[in-house]
Amino acid sequence: MKVLFIIKDVEYIDPMGIMLLSSLAKEKGHETELCVLADGTLKKKIKSFKPDVVAFSLKTGEHTYYIKANDAVKTIDPNIKTVVGGPHATFFPEIVMQHDFDALVVGEGDDAWPEILSSLRDRRPLDIIPNVVTKKNFKPGVPIKMRPRLRDLDSLPFLDRELVYKQTRLGRFPMRSFMIGRGCPYKCSYCFNNRYNKLYKGNGPLLARMSVDRIIAELKELKSTYPTQFIKFYDDIFVFKDDEWLDEFVEKYKREIGLPYHCLMRANLLTEPILLKLKEAGLASISMSIESGNAHIRDDILKRNMNEQTLLDAFALCKKHGVETFSNTILATPGSTIEDDIAGLDLNIKCKVSLGEFPVFFPYPRTELGEYSIENGYFDGDFDKLHMSYQTFSPLSGFSDKQKLQQVNLSLLATLVLWKPSLRNLVVKRLINLPLSKLYFVFYFLTKAYIVKSRIYPMKFTFFDTIRSIYESFVLEKFKHKDESSLLKGS
Repeated sequence: MKVLFIIKDVEYIDPMGIMLLSSLAKEKGHETELCVLADGTLKKKIKSFKPDVVAFSLKTGEHTYYIKANDAVKTIDPNIKTVVGGPHATFFPEIVMQHDFDALVVGEGDDAWPEILSSLRDRRPLDIIPNVVTKKNFKPGVPIKMRPRLRDLDSLPFLDRELVYKQTRLGRFPMRSFMIGRGCPYKCSYCFNNRYNKLYKGNGPLLARMSVDRIIAELKELKSTYPTQFIKFYDDIFVFKDDEWLDEFVEKYKREIGLPYHCLMRANLLTEPILLKLKEAGLASISMSIESGNAHIRDDILKRNMNEQTLLDAFALCKKHGVETFSNTILATPGSTIEDDIAGLDLNIKCKVSLGEFPVFFPYPRTELGEYSIENGYFDGDFDKLHMSYQTFSPLSGFSDKQKLQQVNLSLLATLVLWKPSLRNLVVKRLINLPLSKLYFVFYFLTKAYIVKSRIYPMKFTFFDTIRSIYESFVLEKFKHKDESSLLKGS
């Protein structure tokens, strides 16, 4: 089979899901190719590659782009089979009935994906495959037959990075993304992980992690094949405790890989012994989300269950040991005020965060906070109105136009304020009230680009590469604010 993966655009984080699915397909003898919608070459790619199967991975906020792309694929050649997966498909499987997809994968697709390709090749029905939904077997309210979660992650093939690197900027960008495990035991109300765990309840252990040797083997191949200066470990939580696995990782990563890296942690899990070990291995920066400066919102609404002192202590540890910090803080949660959002900025300042992002809350389907938003009249349940950018007007109905403008402006300017805290009063008392979001976007972009390159992901670039990277980053950030029709122009 010839399989074409379609992705909206390519940022600076490797699309690891597509890379894995491509490797799994190639293991079974299939041929794979990639189409980037933002390049405007969809029709040309289909005509030249002539795929049997086109595959999409959907996230809420981006899903409308792929629905339109699917329509375009079916218009170009109605014989092409289209398969969709990802978080939006998992929690909103009804879309298989609403749109012209041939199959939808719920949850993990490691085992289902090769079966789908074999079944399409041999003209066998898809609806009998666990985790797979079609128009034939979808029944509202009836649980989908699920296979156990894959927990032997060492059995997975190395990611097919060449699929993406050969035709995008990622081939020359020296930061590589990697994931060592799956699963998260926490119950943050805005995140899909809690619902994901319920989906798989009684069907396999919650957490899985690769062996250190498996991680090192793939990183060594990656490092020897592509120019690599920095590794970003993209797991929701990199380590949960100080254990033998961590000791082995520190020793082998330091000796055999020796590259600086970034990882994600929860502040309540970070201890000084863990941080010192991570730093010994090469930790340059770390992500720990703050999410809100209001304790009620942070714990009762977002279900973070983390007090302010815990946050202050964790960020102080990083400051003490010279580890740069990155944090997310959610604005415009249901029932919140602009004062609550400003409190989030103030807590970031108090924690001395190196770089902060301040996304506007989106109510994702089937998440606890998404359902809360619908049940309490904050959101009408139309997920198609959600944008791919988190720095757009809130989709919630509980805010006035003035409040929504303040939220968007704060989401853009807060990053600048963290860099220069002396601007705090000017921003929160005056600038967030002005209709200057396009100008503030430029401030946001330049500040973020500088701090990311110099402190969060420190890498060395030539002058030409620096200029090109800044330009490409700016185009990418602007692109996030476009509507889906722009993706299909020229196709």
